[in-house]
Parts: sequence; C-alpha cells; structure tokens
Amino acid sequence: MNWSYLFKHWFGTLLIGPIIVDIIIYLNYSKIGGLVEVYPIALIFSLIFSAPTYIIYGIIYHFLYQKNVKGLYSKIILIVLAVSGVYITTIIIKGNMMDDIAISYSISSIITGLFFKLNFNNDHNKPFHKN
Repeated sequence: MNWSYLFKHWFGTLLIGPIIVDIIIYLNYSKIGGLVEVYPIALIFSLIFSAPTYIIYGIIYHFLYQKNVKGLYSKIILIVLAVSGVYITTIIIKGNMMDDIAISYSISSIITGLFFKLNFNNDHNKPFHKN
C-alpha cells in the first residue's frame, strides 16, 4: 500500500493553507499580514491540530484500499473527510480568524487532494499479497 498520497495531501494542505488565509484576509479586509508572517509557527500548530483528522483519514485510507474502492471515489471521500476535519477543528478551537482559516485550509485541501495522484493499484508493496 502506497501511503504517499496521504502525506502529500496532508503536508500540501498545511503548506498552502497559510498563504490562502493571507490572500482571503487581504481580499476581505484589505489588510496585509496573517499566518505567513508566522509561517513556521502556523505550520507547527496546523500539524498538531490536523493530526486527529489525519489519523482518522489514515484509517479510512487503509479501509478504502482494502475494499478496492475506485480511485476517484476514494479521492472524493478522502477530500470530504479532510475538509470536514478542517471545519470540525475550527469549530472546536474558535477564534476571530476561524472562518477565514476554515475556508482557506478547505480550498488548500481540495486543491492538493485533486492535484496529487492516488495510486491504490500498487500491490507489490502490499504485505501478504496473494497472487
């Protein structure tokens, strides 16, 4: 099983999210500044806050792989799960910028989820694979 999609989607979302937050803040409030100013800190907190979502994501990812769900359906399910996790996390955290953060990280998750290739057909790495 190839786990690279999970990590590419996760880290891609975390890397692009703060940039999209700043773009949305600028468009909505004509104000420069936000998470890019504190990018390393934003990445660390994003990694911590997204961990529970991606633990569940990993379980679902493995389940979809085991059940041989088609790649397109798996991608849609995983992207919806990631976006749902973003919204649930921002609801739990609360704060002034949470609406902008939820929208930004959701956009980032959708973009990276669609951009990267999900390859469930790579069975040669699957332990105990029966021919």
